[in-house]
Amino acid sequence: MIRLILANIKRYIKNPSLLASMVMIPIILVVSLNLFSSKSDNQSMYFSPVAVVSHSSGKYEHKLINNSKLKENTFRLNEEDKAMNLLKNNKVSAVFVLDKNFSTDIDNLKRPAVKCFKTENGGGSLWAESEIESFINNSLKSKIDRNLDEKLTKTTIVDNKPDKNTNLFLPVFLICYFMYINAAHLASDLFSLKKSNVLRRLISTKHKDIKIIFSILLGLFFIQAIVYTLILGCLTFVGDFKLTLNVLMIVLANSFVSTGFVFCIARVFKNENSISLVTTFYSLIGLAISISSLIPSMNELSFMANLSKLTPFYWTINAIKSNDSILINVIVLILIGIVFVTAGSFKLRDFAKN
Repeated sequence: MIRLILANIKRYIKNPSLLASMVMIPIILVVSLNLFSSKSDNQSMYFSPVAVVSHSSGKYEHKLINNSKLKENTFRLNEEDKAMNLLKNNKVSAVFVLDKNFSTDIDNLKRPAVKCFKTENGGGSLWAESEIESFINNSLKSKIDRNLDEKLTKTTIVDNKPDKNTNLFLPVFLICYFMYINAAHLASDLFSLKKSNVLRRLISTKHKDIKIIFSILLGLFFIQAIVYTLILGCLTFVGDFKLTLNVLMIVLANSFVSTGFVFCIARVFKNENSISLVTTFYSLIGLAISISSLIPSMNELSFMANLSKLTPFYWTINAIKSNDSILINVIVLILIGIVFVTAGSFKLRDFAKN
């Protein structure tokens, strides 16, 4: 079994066009979008607006709100109920409450308290969290020496929990999303095995069908997991992105799901042109309904929200968004992968002969 897996991994490595599509395109895409997003203040990339409750006369509060795109929904401390009503009615994705001593704490070299309230399905507050955190860090850094900088940047603005690494969303999601876009190219490899009669010869040997199936499947899974993990590892040298255990779990889970997806579409759709259309359609529609389910104004469409949960994109976004508790999302991704693998590996012998 191990020899068969290694043989399939070597076969993928010796395929330059396959490796090029897996390596070059996602790197170019991620780096380009990171450069674009670093030059853009477009809050809409992070899905939805937020509300800010603060002391109206505080000098730092005034500076924070006026120097960013947090002006749209701002309230005084005695108007917190109005902000919470917006949250309850899904008009905003989160409410940030700045402590009444926000400015005083910064002047005294103390990190001010910031509370964040979200609905269960609330998304889109990553941009605001990053903006507020960056503002606090920069304000404190201007008042203290460099020896305290590293210590301060390790704290967080929301409930004193560890930093969620808001810089990881674009790279991780784009890498995972590309796995499904590239499924048509990977499925073509299965068809080449079939057309060259390699599959037919394999199933005629002493090896059992299930051993052949899983050697090909695991070979594809390992090559995807290795390549995409190395890509994310390389991105750590480009910017603030960090390859953590949580990120690795998300990438490995999606590698498994996309591998099963490749086998499934190859078995169901026997024409390579049809597979290209199916993978494009599935990726675009799945992404659209998954993102729409995170927009507060769309949460009322329960059908759309429930439909999005059948796609791996919803659980990937949710895993990245709730980076401190991703286990349930990873488990669901694995279950989706098992469904794809089961459907794709059914009657391999018929696939090889027909």
